[in-house]
Amino acid sequence: MKELLRVIAIDDGSFKPRQKGKAILVAVLSRFDNRVEGILSTKVEVDGLDSTKKIIEMIKKSKFNQQANFLILDGVNFAGFNIVDLPLLSKKLGIPAIAIARKNPNFDKIEKALSNFRDKKKRTALIEKAGPVYKAKNVFFQVSGADQKTIKAVLTKTTRYGNLPEPLRLAHLIASGISRGQSTRP
Repeated sequence: MKELLRVIAIDDGSFKPRQKGKAILVAVLSRFDNRVEGILSTKVEVDGLDSTKKIIEMIKKSKFNQQANFLILDGVNFAGFNIVDLPLLSKKLGIPAIAIARKNPNFDKIEKALSNFRDKKKRTALIEKAGPVYKAKNVFFQVSGADQKTIKAVLTKTTRYGNLPEPLRLAHLIASGISRGQSTRP
């Protein structure tokens, strides 16, 4: 794969679970050779359903709009259970959208947690829409807009240290540093 291909990786900062409020999302635009070319941010409602809309707006309104070839997310949910519509992100941004998980998702546990929401069916449908879970080395992923072989190559190319793609690791460090006053381990 070409070194000049770019990814936008997004992670959320800390928030108070089950409390009204917003959490920061930080996006890092990086080339495959790990040269960081830009940072974006927005805020989403804790346990809301605005993350898809806010991510699309953040990227579409930025000067980096047409530069990314892939979108990498730290999971399908931000700020608690603010679940993204992975296929819609891919379609609206015109690039493959990848949701990374460090552990294989326990859907029984997730479904039990979603029982606390009036709109459980809608949130469950968003998780199901993200598609099957695949394994790539030390992470799991769901993808919309590309095949798993391509995504495994993208993850291999962008992962330099540890298990996470470098732009996602940086997004985590920045988001946690802003929300907590100091960064936490990705």
